[in-house]
Amino acid sequence: MAELTEVSSLVEKAIADGRIPGAVVVARSHGEVVHRSAHGVLDSETRYPLRPGTVLWLASLSKVIGAAALLMLADEGRVAAEDPVSAYIPEFGAPGRVRVLRAGSPSPVSAPFGPPPDPLPEFDIVPAERELTLLDLLTHTGGLQSIFVWNPEYVPPVPGQTLAGYVPSLGGLVRDFQPGRGWAYSNGASFDVISRVIEIVSGQNLGTFLRARLLEPLGVESVGFGRGGQDGAMPLPPPFAGNPVVQGSTFQTTSAGLWGSPEDYLVFAEMLRNGGVHEGRRLLSASTAKRITTNQIGDLCPGLNGRDPASGIGFGLSVAVVEDPAAAGESLPAGTFGWDGVGTRRFWVSPSGGWLLFYYAPDPAVQREIEAAVTSALE
Repeated sequence: MAELTEVSSLVEKAIADGRIPGAVVVARSHGEVVHRSAHGVLDSETRYPLRPGTVLWLASLSKVIGAAALLMLADEGRVAAEDPVSAYIPEFGAPGRVRVLRAGSPSPVSAPFGPPPDPLPEFDIVPAERELTLLDLLTHTGGLQSIFVWNPEYVPPVPGQTLAGYVPSLGGLVRDFQPGRGWAYSNGASFDVISRVIEIVSGQNLGTFLRARLLEPLGVESVGFGRGGQDGAMPLPPPFAGNPVVQGSTFQTTSAGLWGSPEDYLVFAEMLRNGGVHEGRRLLSASTAKRITTNQIGDLCPGLNGRDPASGIGFGLSVAVVEDPAAAGESLPAGTFGWDGVGTRRFWVSPSGGWLLFYYAPDPAVQREIEAAVTSALE
């Protein structure tokens, strides 16, 4: 692991300089773990000491597992990404509505689940041009619940709800743009719907399906719902501690509900790098794995989640794809794909270099330094 000693050094310096409280970094190269390290604490409030095997709340990294699970069913011919959502959830068959911001209106941008913007924006409502498809949801091009766009119609799930009871209510939710015409990150609703479709098509609850069809075949024992409070699992800050998505008891969803260790998550990601194969066993078809991990939406994606807008970024099915590193302002090689969770944990896979990276590091600048060091060492 000597080739990645620079990663440990730069993280330790970032902690000493007060830029981050701590970090976890795990890297694989051509199927082998080549770096695992943990430094400092999770945050200044809990002072929870980080370990390489800390079971993290995976947050939106869950979405990639949800996409893979749905597309396993697609490989079997039981569902298709192009299907309308209404084929599985009838409430999505009602005529859709789309909001159009009025000229000169105040901005609709607001913090997720926070107070509405002041002054309030004004919209006109127009009919949707077509129904939402599963592909719209997988690529965040459906306009369903955009994370930083105020929408008083959107109501997040509450404790005690289930996917079956909650998801149909999203069918009538006014959308933020015409399907397929834009890109905006749907941090909750889109993959709540995907998760419910998995249940309907498979005939199993989501946790059971994921365990039997994906997690057990991969041998990733730490990955699952409801890991909060277990030995080795990170504590949750107050804003998330009571969230039913994070608790994962009655409301289990791949929008943001899974937990797992960095090393186990990279086992899953390695399967995608290997074209859908894990230790000689095919879990996804090669064509499906390629579709997940390559750009499917042209130039609609405005850049990486949690970073400044930039061109050169595409989007596959649940993952961002670095297409032009220079235009994107990233050190990562072309073709690298991955995603993040609440802007603090992120994974990357470089098909050209054969390496994978997972880190928890709560600062974008430090994240980029880690990415540059790993790219330099392993590409």
